[in-house]
Amino acid sequence: MLFHIFNTTSGWFTIVAIIGFLCAITIALTTHEWAHAWAAYKSGDPTAKMMGRMTLNPAKHVEPMGAVMFLIAGIGWAKPVPVNPFNYRNFKRGNFFVSIAGVTVNLIIGFFSSLFFYIIIRFGDPSNVGIWGLAFFFQASMFINFTLMIFNLLPFYPLDGYNLLRSFTKPNNKYMHFMRQHSQAVLIIMLLVIVFTGVIGRMVNGISDGFEWFWGLMF
Repeated sequence: MLFHIFNTTSGWFTIVAIIGFLCAITIALTTHEWAHAWAAYKSGDPTAKMMGRMTLNPAKHVEPMGAVMFLIAGIGWAKPVPVNPFNYRNFKRGNFFVSIAGVTVNLIIGFFSSLFFYIIIRFGDPSNVGIWGLAFFFQASMFINFTLMIFNLLPFYPLDGYNLLRSFTKPNNKYMHFMRQHSQAVLIIMLLVIVFTGVIGRMVNGISDGFEWFWGLMF
């Protein structure tokens, strides 16, 4: 997305677009990890809170290389929140709650970002750099949050989708064991497939188009 900006905008529009994109990444990654920490604490595990990770301070969550990868490949990550599942009052319930927390926050932010984006482009003046910047921020926020949601729901270790499966399957089953044993190779292959096929991008576009159609019915 960012490379496309330089081909279509200039001057203040470029600066505003870069700031908006970086803000969208920071908010998406920070709230995702905060949600994990908060859910873990509510489930009985104080590990993340004691390590200062139950906060909305981006410096505690954003991993520079993960943010840069969003700019380069459209897929990125933050610093994983440390949790100790053995502290959960109920393992399966706590594991489910913690695993689903991050993607749920991304879904909520993506939902409202799509609403604000549609309202701005429907009623705003795109020639105004401030209005254009807000529209770009909400568009970037929409795409980034939906991307994080889909990516993290993939059932591969150590993503949230893998931990969700742990909430419903037998412990140490063959699939879980294989994923933990070969996690690096699986992740590399998965990232290559995502980058070169653009499969997540197409899914995100489908979700975004669906919301645009829905908001079009409303306004």
